[in-house]
Amino acid sequence: MDGTLPLRSVMRRIAAFAATLLLAGGASADLFGYEVSVAQTEAGRLRHLGHRLAKQNLLFQLHLAGQLKADVVQTVADIDRVIETLERGHSHFSIPAPWTREIREQIQEVDRSWGPLRSIAVANPYDYLRVNRQFMDAENRGNDPLLLRYFDALTDAFVAESEKLLAIYDAECRKTDISPVLCDTAAISGYSAMLAEKATREITYVVAGIDADQNRERLVQTVAQYEKASSANDDSPFFESALSPERGKAGEAARELLGSLRSDWIAIRKNVAMLEAGDEQNFELDQLVQVQEQLVEKMERLGAALLRYANIVYGV
Repeated sequence: MDGTLPLRSVMRRIAAFAATLLLAGGASADLFGYEVSVAQTEAGRLRHLGHRLAKQNLLFQLHLAGQLKADVVQTVADIDRVIETLERGHSHFSIPAPWTREIREQIQEVDRSWGPLRSIAVANPYDYLRVNRQFMDAENRGNDPLLLRYFDALTDAFVAESEKLLAIYDAECRKTDISPVLCDTAAISGYSAMLAEKATREITYVVAGIDADQNRERLVQTVAQYEKASSANDDSPFFESALSPERGKAGEAARELLGSLRSDWIAIRKNVAMLEAGDEQNFELDQLVQVQEQLVEKMERLGAALLRYANIVYGV
């Protein structure tokens, strides 16, 4: 490594500095509450995109589920866009540029943790191990020839920094005069999607026989977290009103989407029961990955619909 910054990083830092100048002297009081919640939601996307990337990298390195390198690169591009949007702001989507030093500095921490992970993820398959070694403190591959654990460790660090950023936006959201319901909706947006991506990665490890016992234990915990999260809003007045028949077509569409993604989860859960019972031989990983990706896509659509409804009711 020669210490020089890639052009991508240089341009992003220039853009972030320009955005900072434009907002110099600004404060959260100058922002609409819903703008803060939208930025918070965007920060939350980094969590499930990070776990998606780790899942895709694992599947690609093990040649499972027909995973393509192009899909890995696409997820990298998605993460790039989120980070750049938070650094610079996006007026069309009502996402403000950072308005406090704490936000700016934490976005920089997210970007720093993203750098090594990004470089490894986009590396040519023939250069994958070489690029990994550029960032490792010491080469210690052991029984991990594809350095999958190292990629996971980088992912966990990236997700942890993203969680910190999400918490900062959440605190800023609660300083505004909007209802905490909107802040709550933004805070949990993408959480279930993150757990679904994480569970699929753990399932893949179990099926592949890599750290199977540890990942089976993690899978049980992740499934429990998912089921707790998915039922948390069952008695929520906000959730009930968002799905109300009185909302006409919008409420009907939200109810159908919720029912569909719950059906997908039931299908996934039946397969997970096989692994919990120790039956990896009859497990259809390709089919599960396909259903899980459909599930996450529906979650993103439902989360966006709920956030729009919350903005209409509580955001202005």
